[in-house]
Amino acid sequence: MARNQLIQTIAILLAMVSANAHAQSSSGAAPNYAFPDERQQFHNYLYNTFGPPGLISTAIRAGLEQSKPAPPEWDSGAEGYAERYGSRFGMSLISETTKYSLGAVMDEDVSFHRCDCTGLIPRSVHAVASTLTARTKSGQTIFSLPALVSPYAGSFAAVNA
Repeated sequence: MARNQLIQTIAILLAMVSANAHAQSSSGAAPNYAFPDERQQFHNYLYNTFGPPGLISTAIRAGLEQSKPAPPEWDSGAEGYAERYGSRFGMSLISETTKYSLGAVMDEDVSFHRCDCTGLIPRSVHAVASTLTARTKSGQTIFSLPALVSPYAGSFAAVNA
């Protein structure tokens, strides 16, 4: 049951990515886009990992996990929250490092880019599709293997550490 839902979700995301890429290809590459140099990519990595986006999302995830009794060694108080926060931060660190490292090797800009579109549906499609896309040096949006693989790297490391 859960496997079928996962497959359906992946199929929907891939369809959205394909539709987003098709819409962009019909209008050409993104206007005013410049592929980031190594210094800017490193800055993006640091910001997404150690800046507000990384720290706040980690805090929220740790807070949501407070109601779960797993692992049993972690209580539900401040000490348990600190354990969950540290675990989640480690997962995030590995995921972001994997995403930006693979992106650099594959010449992909894996950072999030705001869309110039208007309206709830187009902006929502862009937000969801952006989780699995990157930009090439020419500014074209493509399916991104680093964006797909990186969340699994963090989870794998947490489970097998």
